[in-house]
Amino acid sequence: MDLRMIVSDLDGTLLNDRTVVSERTMSVLRDAAAQGVIIVAATGRSIHSALDLLRPVGVVSWALCSNGATRFHLAEERLDHHRLIPSFEVDSFLTRVRAEYEEVGVAWETQTALRWDRLYQTHRDRLVPRPKRQEGHIAEFPAGSDLVKLLVTHPDTTHDEWLHALTPLVGDSMVASTSGTDFVEITHSSATKGQALADLCRELGIEAESVAAFGDQTNDIDMLEWAGWSYAMENAHPRVKRTAAQEAPHHAEDGVAQVISALLNG
Repeated sequence: MDLRMIVSDLDGTLLNDRTVVSERTMSVLRDAAAQGVIIVAATGRSIHSALDLLRPVGVVSWALCSNGATRFHLAEERLDHHRLIPSFEVDSFLTRVRAEYEEVGVAWETQTALRWDRLYQTHRDRLVPRPKRQEGHIAEFPAGSDLVKLLVTHPDTTHDEWLHALTPLVGDSMVASTSGTDFVEITHSSATKGQALADLCRELGIEAESVAAFGDQTNDIDMLEWAGWSYAMENAHPRVKRTAAQEAPHHAEDGVAQVISALLNG
């Protein structure tokens, strides 16, 4: 295998059960980078939270955030681009959703911030109790604004049920996905991890056969389908395991690091 790039999801994949990159994983990633392998993170997280996790690693070159809607070049501390959902598509989608469902909570990512409404806060606090409420992030929805990503919650559905319900409502210009959390993520139809990875590799002159990809949730599927070497984590969603060619150990056991170490020394 001519390994030129490693691309990994974060939560449930590269991050351990304490939601950090472990020292072991950092060490293996640095070994890979020292051998000329490009390290890429692909995450549903916004750029605002992903970079705080990635900068300490020191060798992550690129971050594909918000499921590919945002690309950031860490090596140069440069934002490459946003793929925004046009405001009229956002407003029309929310009108359709609220016509069919009550108590819909919404969060939104703009080019500069992540904010949410009070119902979204209530839904999330019910599932993930927090020591204090994040009142400073609660805001009125900015109707008429282009968005990087929209997050939508409902109190009475699982994330898979909610994804199934919302998918017919997004239309052709947007895509719905989930990273296994209690909300469904809406991005521009061209903003997927697989498309963002393919675009980056085309620009860098890297073939799919030289890329190893790791993931655990359904928003990783098109990325795993594109990469020449695909690994589903032991803790992955069943659909992800059916998609990937191989399985990596559990994320809590530094599964990505174990596989990379074997590839480097193989």
